[in-house]
Amino acid sequence: MADSVIQTPASRNSAAPQVNRGPVSTLVHGILGFAIWLVLGLFGNILIEWLCIGVIWPEQGITRSEKLLEAEIGYLEEDLQDSLLTDHPTRFAVDMAKQLNRLLFEKTGIVKAIAFTGQPQYRGPKAQSTRFSRLLDQIYTTAHGYLIAAMVATQVYALRLSVLCLSVPVFVLAGLVGAIDGIVQRDLNRWRGGRELGQRYHLAKSFVAPALTLPWIVYLAWPTTIHPYVIILPFAGFLGWVMSIMTARFKKYF
Repeated sequence: MADSVIQTPASRNSAAPQVNRGPVSTLVHGILGFAIWLVLGLFGNILIEWLCIGVIWPEQGITRSEKLLEAEIGYLEEDLQDSLLTDHPTRFAVDMAKQLNRLLFEKTGIVKAIAFTGQPQYRGPKAQSTRFSRLLDQIYTTAHGYLIAAMVATQVYALRLSVLCLSVPVFVLAGLVGAIDGIVQRDLNRWRGGRELGQRYHLAKSFVAPALTLPWIVYLAWPTTIHPYVIILPFAGFLGWVMSIMTARFKKYF
């Protein structure tokens, strides 16, 4: 009787069903997870922008968001003129920002709310206004500023997302160069009779995922203006270095 009620951790693990996903299911699961992560990142970016204009730099207001957008477009026009994925990187990034802005703000009617909160119909002369009307005016003014900041932050998010998409060949090239360098080092170490260190392989393998994901997290969430090369190039170099160590210390010699 007691054996049928009390279960050990081993029995619970053995009784738990194991889900084995196929390649298609794994791909779909990864795409959905990435899409959910992008949506959460967008809302997080908007919250960071609200925190900046409301707490950190309240004296700048929404002009901070507008200057940030102008700086991001300036980086695209000056230094990102060539790409392997598109002939016009700047046009691709700007079109992506416009499409996301149209989808999130025009299709949902938020643009009408922005226009409504910006109307001066509730802002009469202060001498004739009541305490409630002044409070209402302050609420509408604050909401109008925060909604505009959210719209500008969405455009900045789309621009940076497009830059990261266009930088995928850079990471691929860095990974290939690092892998080729590691193969050469592996062959030299083999003929020299060097010792194999499996711990280095496993340690380097654990840094591959951070090298690929941290650029997306850091660059998309960065609250101030920053050149994309400052984020992309160091992480691409780090990925190449990690791939070099992985391939140089991979398993046993053949």
